[in-house]
Amino acid sequence: MGRLKRAASSLDAAEQWKQRCLLDGGSLFTDERLWTRENFEQLRIHFVEKFKDFKDRKGFFFEKLQGQLDPAPDETKRLWAEMIWVLYLPVSNGMIKQTTKITRIRMVWEWSDSKFPDEHWALQDDVLSGYANSGAAFGAFLHYECRFIVSAMADWFSLSPERRQSLLIAPWGFAEWLYERQFVKGRQSPHAFLFLLFPDSFEPIVNLSYKWETVKFFFRKWNETLPDDNDNIAINRALLKIRKRIEAEDPNREVNFYWFSDSWQKSSAIKEKPPPQPEPPPYDAQAALEGLFLDDRKFERILVSIARGKNLIIQGPPGVGKTYIARRIAWRLIGSKDQQRIEMVQFHQSYAYEDFVQGWRPNEAGGFTLRNGVFFAFCARARKQPEARFVFIIDEINRGNLSRIFGELLMLIEADKRGTDHAIPLTYSTDGERFSVPKNVYLLGMMNTADRSLAMVDYALRRRFAFEELRPAYGSEKFREYLLEAGLDHTLVDRIERNMAAVNEAVRNDRDLGPGFEIGHSFFVPNDDTDSADEHWYDSIIETKIAPLLREYWFDRPQRVEELTAKLRQ
Repeated sequence: MGRLKRAASSLDAAEQWKQRCLLDGGSLFTDERLWTRENFEQLRIHFVEKFKDFKDRKGFFFEKLQGQLDPAPDETKRLWAEMIWVLYLPVSNGMIKQTTKITRIRMVWEWSDSKFPDEHWALQDDVLSGYANSGAAFGAFLHYECRFIVSAMADWFSLSPERRQSLLIAPWGFAEWLYERQFVKGRQSPHAFLFLLFPDSFEPIVNLSYKWETVKFFFRKWNETLPDDNDNIAINRALLKIRKRIEAEDPNREVNFYWFSDSWQKSSAIKEKPPPQPEPPPYDAQAALEGLFLDDRKFERILVSIARGKNLIIQGPPGVGKTYIARRIAWRLIGSKDQQRIEMVQFHQSYAYEDFVQGWRPNEAGGFTLRNGVFFAFCARARKQPEARFVFIIDEINRGNLSRIFGELLMLIEADKRGTDHAIPLTYSTDGERFSVPKNVYLLGMMNTADRSLAMVDYALRRRFAFEELRPAYGSEKFREYLLEAGLDHTLVDRIERNMAAVNEAVRNDRDLGPGFEIGHSFFVPNDDTDSADEHWYDSIIETKIAPLLREYWFDRPQRVEELTAKLRQ
C-alpha cells in the first residue's frame, strides 16, 4: 500500500495529530485547546491579512514572523509552533536537521513566555526524521505554506464536528475539500497532509508536477489514457491505480516512486526489462532560482544574453558559485535537466585541438586513427535534434590556449557564422568533409577573475562572448536566510558576514588586487558532508581555505596576511 517503512513513525505521529488537534481541537504538546477556530482566525488577522507587511519586513523568516506575531495572543504563538511541527514532520533530516527543527519549534513556542516540553514524544528522533526531500523551495517559500495552512485550518474549524469526522474517514472527500482551499496552488503542504492522513490512498510526493510526471511515464508505457493535468484528484487516483498494478506484479516488495529533485527516478519494483528513460520533467524559473543568491532580474538577463548571442562567459572571483549557476542556466535554457543535451569540460594548459575538435590518435595496431573530439561529437548530437537547445559548458575557459584549442572554430562559434552555410574544412578533414557549428548549440564559459593570466586571453574572448559578472553574496538577504535555514546560529551568520565583508573590502581597495579577487560565499555554504555548521566548522574553513588564499594574494606581504587572518578569527 502507500505506506513507507521509513515513514512509519511519522505516520503514527500524524495519527495523534489528527485525533488531538484536527478532531478534538486540542494541542499536540499540552492539554490546552489550541487548534480552534478562534485561534486560527487570530492568525488569519495577524498573518494572512497582513501578508504583504510580512514580505516587506527585513530579516529571515523567523525574525519577520516574531515581529508579525508580537501583538497576537500567546496561545496563537504556541499554535504556530505546533503548526511548524506539522510542516517539518515529512521533511527529511537531509533537508533540515532534527536539531534545527526542534530549535525553531521551541523558539516560536517560547515567544509566548511558556516553557517548552523538550522531552515530548513528538520530538523524538524517529518521529522527526522525515521521509521526503522537500527541495530548497520549501525553505524559500515557507511563508506561502504557512499562509495556506492558516487559511485552510480557519476554514476547517468552521465546519461542524460531525462534518470534520466524516471527512477524516473519506480520503477523496477530504482531498476534494483541501484542493478547494484558498492559496492551495503551488503548495507542498496539501500533498504532505494527504499522505500523512491517508497513506493507503496517497503517495509521499509533495510536488504536484512530480506526481504528474510519474503518471505520464507509467500511463504512456501502458498505453493508458492520461487524466486531465489540471485535475488534482484525477492525478492522485491515477497514482493509486499505478501502485495497485505494480503491487499486483510484485506483492512482496515495497513500492516507492518518490522523486528527488535532482533526477526523475521510476520505481524499481517493476519486474521486467527497463523501459526507455522518460522525458525529464520541465525545469522552470522557480526551480532555477531555488537556492541561488542571485537577483531574479539578473538571472533573466543572463538567459536573454546567451539565448541571443549563443556564447556567454560567467566571470567572478573564487567561490561565487560559477559552476553551480552555470548548470542552472543550462537547465533553464533547454527547459529541463536533460543531461544528454549538456556537456561539460575543463580547459587547462595541456588541452588541445585534438581533444576538443579532431585529431589523430594511436591505436592498438601501432598506427593512428582519426578520432573526433568532445565538441565535434556534441555538435553531431545537436544536429539530430535541430529544434532542441544544446549547451556546452567550459570551465576555466581562460586557462587554455584558445587559438590552439578552437583553431578554425573561433570563427564558426560566432552567432552569425552558425549553420551549414558557413561550413569549412577542418585541419584533419578528409574527402572534402566540411564542418559547421549548429545554430542550436550554446557555449557557456566560466572564468576566474583572480587568475593572473586573465589579461592575456581577455581580448580574444570578448569579441565572441558576452560577459556577466558574479559577486560574493555576503550581506544579501537570500544568503543570510539560507544559512539560518541550514541551521547556523545567528551569531555565527553575523560573524561570517562581518568578517568576510571586512576582508573583501581590504581586497577591493588593494591596488594590486581589486574586486576580481574578492572571496566568494560558497566557502561558507554547508553541504551534505557537513556534520555541524558551528564555530569549529567556521574556524576550519578559515585555516584551510581562506588563509591559504590570502597568502597567495599577498605572498610578498605576510604581515598583511596575518593581520587579516587575525580579524577573521575574531
